[in-house]
Amino acid sequence: MAFGMDTTLTAREASFVADVGYDVVTRAFEDRRVTTVAGRPRQRTLDLRGTLQLAVAERLKRYPAPVKKRIEGKVAETIREARALADVRDVAHTERMVVTTFRTSELARLAAERLATIDRLRALIALDEDVQGGAPTFKGTRVLVRHIAGLVRNKIDRREIMEDFPEVTDGMIELAILFDRLYPQRGRPAAKGRGV
Repeated sequence: MAFGMDTTLTAREASFVADVGYDVVTRAFEDRRVTTVAGRPRQRTLDLRGTLQLAVAERLKRYPAPVKKRIEGKVAETIREARALADVRDVAHTERMVVTTFRTSELARLAAERLATIDRLRALIALDEDVQGGAPTFKGTRVLVRHIAGLVRNKIDRREIMEDFPEVTDGMIELAILFDRLYPQRGRPAAKGRGV
């Protein structure tokens, strides 16, 4: 699947795709190293270019400052010129007879794999008002995605989960965990009961 560089991601999706911490993405917004692109109201969103720039910056932290700056500039140019992830190329920098190659194409391949995972997640999970009150469920079932993720968080064995929910596969459990991480529930937790 070809992903265009204008693909829009939420901050949490960008952290997953770039393989960096969510705090790195939020700090980049706060430091104005990345800017939000048109997306959902009141939500920070990045395009794929900005996401790759964050991934590059994080990986270049260990490089010496002068080399880092030059490579960062070349990588930024490569990303800017690319129309899709498949167009992103490796960058070579030569200084004092030492060639440094930054494998931008591997980073783009990782991003493409993770974007494909997000696509699978979106294809497998439904938000239908007629099923479980609109809570996220696996398509074609009434199984709540957050419930499955909660069971895993509570150290319930995956085999036991699959026995209790025969329509749930190991892959669905993985996607439930990812869904819970990328799209955390907003608002106050549900009340545990009323004081009597």
